[in-house]
Amino acid sequence: MDFFLQKNGKKTLYTVLYAAGLYVCLRYCFGFAAPFLIAFFLVSLSYPRLKKLQKRTHIRKEILLGGILVSFAALLFSGLWGLVSWSSVHAAQIGEEMGVLQGRMETALHHCCLFLEKNWGWDGAQVERTLWERVNTFCTDWEETVLPEMTRRTWQYGKQIAGAAAFIGVSFLSTLLLCRDYESILGVLQNVPVFDTARRFAKKTVSAVGGYLRAQGTLMLLVMAAAAAGLLLGRVQNAVWLAILTGLLDALPFIGSGLVLMPVALWQLLKGNFWGAGCAVVSFAVCVTGRELLEPRLLGKQAGMYPVVMLFSVYAGVKLFGLGGIFLGPLYAVLFREGVREVWRSR
Repeated sequence: MDFFLQKNGKKTLYTVLYAAGLYVCLRYCFGFAAPFLIAFFLVSLSYPRLKKLQKRTHIRKEILLGGILVSFAALLFSGLWGLVSWSSVHAAQIGEEMGVLQGRMETALHHCCLFLEKNWGWDGAQVERTLWERVNTFCTDWEETVLPEMTRRTWQYGKQIAGAAAFIGVSFLSTLLLCRDYESILGVLQNVPVFDTARRFAKKTVSAVGGYLRAQGTLMLLVMAAAAAGLLLGRVQNAVWLAILTGLLDALPFIGSGLVLMPVALWQLLKGNFWGAGCAVVSFAVCVTGRELLEPRLLGKQAGMYPVVMLFSVYAGVKLFGLGGIFLGPLYAVLFREGVREVWRSR
């Protein structure tokens, strides 16, 4: 007990309490404050450039920022729409070619069973019959369990989409309103005693979070480039769209680039494009190896933290916060670092 009464003991206690409070805030309160934090982040980063642009164009800053955000949203929506359209067309093509591919699969399976019977003495007809029974059982289970479950969850998906739309709308309006009154709000806050400390804390946090996002964007672009190069070299149809989808999914730790590239490799193998299948597999290996090597270094360099710390923060964030921990884990690490610095810097 005497330890906590000493100077360093009090700071240690404050550090523990800060770590616990920060976890509670990110775990239970972050969802409510996230639109306004995003607005503050966007305005803080863009406000100096908006002031310069306003002097040249004589257009109000909130209008300029709104135009930039709407343009970015339109570009993103166009990309997603193109991806969905490509997926629909590609799914129709798969349906048309399914009969041909099924015949090829049956032929390949029959030859494999003959090979086993000739070289290993197995009953090829029995093996082939057993495998097709397993395939039919799997298809029946899929129709009876998975498809009804997906239909039942349609309403939940609709609610989630509506919630995401509301989140984006509130974030957009908050950004415009904050941009309009940003200087006056700063003028009011300057009279608050702890404003300087909070401003320095927020500036470092915004800088670190921005560096983290830049690092993730760089990794996504590198994965897209590697996937596009391999698929184009393998003469795979719609290689660019597949590469974009690969880069987006590769940012998710539980999905990764294999969800796109490995089915593409299997599809090209069934179509007889062995070169394309090999290029897809090599692209997958390059994407995985490149992310494993570059992710800790880029994240550590951009966010100003050791690579192993950033890697641990992503892993621990996913364990603690779920899928959102990809971003909340590094955010917690940055906020904790800056908070501990403030605690131990103070007298």
